[in-house]
Amino acid sequence: MNWRITIPMIFAVLVIWVVGAAVTKFSLEQMAYLAPVAVVVVGATIGLVMLWIKVIRESRRERRARRDAAV
Repeated sequence: MNWRITIPMIFAVLVIWVVGAAVTKFSLEQMAYLAPVAVVVVGATIGLVMLWIKVIRESRRERRARRDAAV
């Protein structure tokens, strides 16, 4: 088992579980059942944000390259 990855992932799941219970109407027990869904939603959201950051950075890089080539 790779502890460098396992320990941060355990911590992330626990944070998602506790914060999810705090900001919703669910108790800790109910949120424990929903924790896998919450982890997938948080992961998908982070993935989409990272994708859009990449798209924006690439677009700016191409725009800058075209502008420099025109000058």
